Amino acid sequence: MSKTLRTALALLLLAGLAAPQDTGGDPRDVPDPREAADPRKAADPRGEPQDRFAVLEGKELYDALYEAGEEGRLSVALKTDAWQILGYIDSHCEDWLALIESGAEATEEGRARLASLQTKGRKLAEIADRALGDTRFMTYVQNFYSWDDAQQKSFREGQALYRQGARTISESRTPQEALAAITPLQQSVERSRPLSDTWGQCMALMLMARVQADNGQTGPALANLNEAHRLGREIRDLSSVWDSLALRFETSMVLGHFEEARGALQEQFLIARDLGDEKTGATITRQLVQLEARMHGD
Repeated sequence: MSKTLRTALALLLLAGLAAPQDTGGDPRDVPDPREAADPRKAADPRGEPQDRFAVLEGKELYDALYEAGEEGRLSVALKTDAWQILGYIDSHCEDWLALIESGAEATEEGRARLASLQTKGRKLAEIADRALGDTRFMTYVQNFYSWDDAQQKSFREGQALYRQGARTISESRTPQEALAAITPLQQSVERSRPLSDTWGQCMALMLMARVQADNGQTGPALANLNEAHRLGREIRDLSSVWDSLALRFETSMVLGHFEEARGALQEQFLIARDLGDEKTGATITRQLVQLEARMHGD
């Protein structure tokens, strides 16, 4: 046998060994390779880039950013929602006090939770103050966390007195009947002030101002609404600041103090713009136009 023939036979033998074995199946059942997915079109195994915070808002957004250590984005979020964050920041103080009252300090787990709430509350207040530049959230929460047992009790008494005053007003049939709310509301302020409980003072002062204005007690009403406005600005208390401006406008119009009335409307307009409330902003703009016309005798 020639060398060339031996080589050819060897190649045939190798080809036979490498060929797929016939298993008896129908070769037509073999998948058509043309139907296989193009690997070039496969999804990126790293996943699609996605901002997981984009679908969140309010408390859920703030909590997620805090837990992720996204301090820069948290600062932006708090600044954007400046008039909406008081309740969120205060909730850490209230939760802390509720844990104290439930005896959480007696267990290691409770003490850890208390420490966590304090740390988070202080950090949120610090970021908010730095972002906004005109608030005193840090002072607010620091005072809260520093209260002793007697001060905590006084705080709860102040809350109860406020609720009593608010209930008296809601149940009153005439402005004169509502005057009975002044006493518990004043007592609420007296408990809040030594504690530097800014929010507590704001709410009580504003209710007192409204009752006094409704009863023609203009002087005391203006004094209380101005104080409520000042304190409310420190912590961006939307309700107290907005209501104080509305009452200032009403009172100023009655007294003929049109410059003060215009100032109140202008500040309300800026708040509406901060809130993105175009409808309210348009209403205030119309009021400003009407007031300008009246001031100039048009």
